[in-house]
Amino acid sequence: MRRPLSKHINHLIQLTIFILKRKMKHPKTFALIACRLHSGMELLLSGMFHMVFSDLQVRKVMPKDTFYFSILRNPVAMMESLFVYYKAITAFRAVKSLEEFLIQGGRSYNASVPNNHYARNILTFDFGLDNTAPENDTELDRRSAEVIAAVERDFPLILISEYFDESVVLLKHALCWSLDDVSSFRLNSRSERSRRPLSAETADRVKEWNSLDWRLYQHFNATFWKRIDSTLGRTKLQQEVELLRAKRRNLKQMCLQEGRAVDPVQVQDSSLKPFQYGAAVIQGYNLRLELNNDTRQLCQRLITPELQYTSALYTKQFPQLAAAPFSPPKKKNRWN
Repeated sequence: MRRPLSKHINHLIQLTIFILKRKMKHPKTFALIACRLHSGMELLLSGMFHMVFSDLQVRKVMPKDTFYFSILRNPVAMMESLFVYYKAITAFRAVKSLEEFLIQGGRSYNASVPNNHYARNILTFDFGLDNTAPENDTELDRRSAEVIAAVERDFPLILISEYFDESVVLLKHALCWSLDDVSSFRLNSRSERSRRPLSAETADRVKEWNSLDWRLYQHFNATFWKRIDSTLGRTKLQQEVELLRAKRRNLKQMCLQEGRAVDPVQVQDSSLKPFQYGAAVIQGYNLRLELNNDTRQLCQRLITPELQYTSALYTKQFPQLAAAPFSPPKKKNRWN
């Protein structure tokens, strides 16, 4: 999905998100102080900035016909990943494993401690909603219904990470895009040696610990397939998924030295090394050496890590601001 963002950045999507040399200061909720309005914005790629969604604030900068979409990851896989990435937060620091944390009932978790939001109901949190744990089943029923209703109100399309190819095919149809527009390589992905399979018992504990997220995921996983059945149908979906995968295979063969992702120590171009965080080993790519200029440009867009890509978009949209010295806004000028 990198191709249209680069090729048509000035007239197709024109990102309005103005980053003050940084991301959106996650985990703070999106605020207008971090943005400057530019014309031509047609959709919001909120995930690019890891922002905590705020309907009120976002709609101050977005046109009324903005198309909002998001993507959910299974909370079990998400929790395993978060524990590896954020082992240093106080909720996880004192335990040796995710299993130990859950068996202890998360006693090291304190919602008021900075960054501990990563340890519980992070999906709910990132939608800007209350992620505190319900006290009983009755409260869980009520609050999960409220969370689901809020997400459905603000996001007409919710995709599912575990069915990424199926998701981007659905997105392609929703936005009238082409196959080229949704062709991509997997980025920001851990190597297998930094992954750890969870037992069924641990998975059940994760679902209970992240009960709001689990209800949210279950609901939108079901509506995802209902939408496919009511629009594309399973047969057409599978045909397009196969075309997408064939396209990706061809791009890998054309672009990549090894035809696959490699560990960061093997990434030859230091400017294309992905950011490493926590105990995770984030993989990257090496481009083939004999590429012509046009092909190299296309392939580099596909493999550029998120931080470098965001910086490139920023510089492309706001060259004067990107070149100017960074001065943080004064507190007295903060907008509500």
